[in-house]
Amino acid sequence: MTNIINTLGVDTLSLRGAGAEFNSFSRFFKSKDEALASVANGDYVPTPGVVNAVLMMGEGIMVYDFTLLDFVNITELSSAANQSPKYIELDGANDYVSLPTLAGGSEDVLDWTKSWSVGITLVGVEHISDALWMSLFSSGGNHITLRRGGSNWGMYVTSNDNGYQHGANTWYAPAEFDRILFTYDHLTARLKYYLGNPATGTYAMRANLAVNSTVVTGNSADGTLSIGKGVGAIVHWDGGINNLVISNQVLVGPQVDEFFQTGEDFNTHEYYPDLTSYCRLGEDTFPAIVDDKGNVTGGVLVNGTSEDFADVPTVAE
Repeated sequence: MTNIINTLGVDTLSLRGAGAEFNSFSRFFKSKDEALASVANGDYVPTPGVVNAVLMMGEGIMVYDFTLLDFVNITELSSAANQSPKYIELDGANDYVSLPTLAGGSEDVLDWTKSWSVGITLVGVEHISDALWMSLFSSGGNHITLRRGGSNWGMYVTSNDNGYQHGANTWYAPAEFDRILFTYDHLTARLKYYLGNPATGTYAMRANLAVNSTVVTGNSADGTLSIGKGVGAIVHWDGGINNLVISNQVLVGPQVDEFFQTGEDFNTHEYYPDLTSYCRLGEDTFPAIVDDKGNVTGGVLVNGTSEDFADVPTVAE
């Protein structure tokens, strides 16, 4: 015989996972702002060490992440499985990664007179205020930056620090756990910007910029690479970074497909021999950055602490 309950009110629903572990699936929020306010005022208290899932209008199932201090869609959290176990958290104030000695072709990166590719995986990204350029990659005075203008996001390139600027609107903000890939062909002066989600293996080209001759002529790359380093009007990157790849080739077709595939075992990919550097950011002894390919030496996290070599957020499968 089936018992029918007309109205059921539940404050916290604990569902058993593996063994004796119980995960929390409770609460229905009208918005993320409402959910975060409930956490801030103690009305909703997530439990460390278990999955804390809630329903959210317009979003579906969301999981509270103690590293990001935010609710993340369960489909986005699943892409944390595509990360190395650790990552580097940049604070947006003065932290940055310095790779001062590059060789084996990696020294070509960000040089507007040479061809190259550079990619990275995000672990959360703080969406900056409007009209600020946020540096992702730089070499000498050459920068690749992202800039928010309301709902529109643009990619901008510079040479001679921000003395020369040129950019393209993309309309797409990078999301938590997205991968970013830039490829540059010096013969055509074309910089392509790809953005994708490794949880689904999907991606799209968000910009195909013809870098203008003023930027190319003002080229001031110095054979080094910095990640997240601001200067002048260009601010530091604010967010987590992981899985740096560099090539002195223009990655195309199947190579790009592989970069955005589910999984983070880049050294098993067919295009791995085409890479000149692969750095599993945050997995080495603080503050060191080590290249599996051996073409980066002396790499360090500048102005950070050992806590910035953080564990990738717990995955909700």
